[in-house]
Amino acid sequence: MPSKNTSREQFDSRLRLFVYRQMIGHGKCPTVTEMAKSLKSPLKNVRASLARLSESHAFMQQENGELWRVAPFSTIPTPFPVTIGKRSWFGNCIWDALGIPAMLGKNARIGASCGCCNLAMPIAVSSGKLLSTRGIIHIAVPAREWYKDVAFT
Repeated sequence: MPSKNTSREQFDSRLRLFVYRQMIGHGKCPTVTEMAKSLKSPLKNVRASLARLSESHAFMQQENGELWRVAPFSTIPTPFPVTIGKRSWFGNCIWDALGIPAMLGKNARIGASCGCCNLAMPIAVSSGKLLSTRGIIHIAVPAREWYKDVAFT
């Protein structure tokens, strides 16, 4: 008989895979209720699993328990739209926006804009490389401090 931890780890893996498949395939994150229904699991088990998965910061929950981050995807609109073919997603920041084409191994257009003046600063990624020859990607917070205040970072 599998241990309680093994069962939890297996469920966490199933949930993580389900959420990523929905984000990639459908461009949106399932709600907690949709997760429970699709995985045929009680809401309390899904909520507990999301809490565990959020400890790694790959998933991050809103105050109501729904996800707002499924790294590198944002589940809510942000100033970092990423388009691959006819599909689109949002990154939480420029780092995550660049992570989407890297994760999917696809060429992309990122509709970034300047953080202070909102000037459009689109970026193109082809074969894993930035095509733009001008511009600066500024990351104001050292990586070791990103999770102290992810909403600001």
